[in-house]
Amino acid sequence: MKKQIKEALTILNDKGYEAFLVGGAVRNSLLNKKVTDYDITTNADQNAIKMCFSNYAQYDIGKSLGTVIVIINKVKIDITPYRKEGDYTDHRRPDSITYTTDLKQDLKRRDFTINALCMNKEEEVIDYFGGIQDLENKQIKAIGNPDTRFKEDGLRILRALRFKSKLNFDIETKTNESIFKNKDLLTYISNERKKDELLQILCNKNAFKVINEYLDVFNTFMSIEKIERKQNDFSNPLYSLAYILIDNNLNNLKELKYSKAEIELINSLKEASKIDINNDYELISCLSSIYQKDILRYLNELYHQDFTERYNRLNKYMVMLNDLKIDGTTIKEFGYEGKQIKKVKNTLLELIHRKKLANNKASLIRYLRNAII
Repeated sequence: MKKQIKEALTILNDKGYEAFLVGGAVRNSLLNKKVTDYDITTNADQNAIKMCFSNYAQYDIGKSLGTVIVIINKVKIDITPYRKEGDYTDHRRPDSITYTTDLKQDLKRRDFTINALCMNKEEEVIDYFGGIQDLENKQIKAIGNPDTRFKEDGLRILRALRFKSKLNFDIETKTNESIFKNKDLLTYISNERKKDELLQILCNKNAFKVINEYLDVFNTFMSIEKIERKQNDFSNPLYSLAYILIDNNLNNLKELKYSKAEIELINSLKEASKIDINNDYELISCLSSIYQKDILRYLNELYHQDFTERYNRLNKYMVMLNDLKIDGTTIKEFGYEGKQIKKVKNTLLELIHRKKLANNKASLIRYLRNAII
């Protein structure tokens, strides 16, 4: 256990409160995986938590949750009182939250057994719902009735698939059946959250396997066909997304709150998948269309070839519009204006990519003197 976490638990215990490290930090510790987020659950209320850590940097995230974020030696720790939750009429957030002094009641409201494990400062694990057994069996299992868990919060469907993708676990039979049964609950989830969960899924090697297995689930909010690749080799999740999309449905991406820059990258990557890789001009144009080394990495993984040598040989021809050694003012001197200037620039760019023209001011001016564009 990280010493800052033990310090926080000790402070709460010394003031007479129960306190446990809970959730993903415990799960990842038991799996010998990296821990990045730290959550503590306690029977102290928000005011008591603030008093306990009055000598530390802290801030709260609202009375509704009761969480206080404490910074101990650069480590951020979320400390939250035990709580129970009311009905979830919107299938996303509880209508009400009440505080409790019962640890088991607090853990009972969580999503999966492997996320309901907690640990005291002596590093003893408390497991009310069989989470350790599920870790050993490499399975993801809902706490209690899976239909109830998913109807409370439809995002848990994608969370289950994220954990499956990340941990390479199976999903317990009843939980798995409930995912397909309740997949339409995803219509209640904000597009931002669906986007975020999908990109987190696509960060993992097993992502394509999971998407293929749960196509019906993903197709509730995005058009995807079966993926031929068995493994996701792309390090950037946007590369993976570009690979799996069946068309350039940019409207769908806009609806899912992808930014203009993200959509442009995805579109460029999709176009890259259509080029004739043996054609230098097409390769140069593709590599020049966006950040070159990112595209190069994508092409290497997409076509299972190393384009580095060709990239280095063709690099001097790879220029973007802003790299042209001539500006609009100079082009205007040759009688072009308005939209014609951009057309001239694109023509010059194509000639450079085709290795018919050098990108220096003298060559470009010499060409414009004799050209009719």
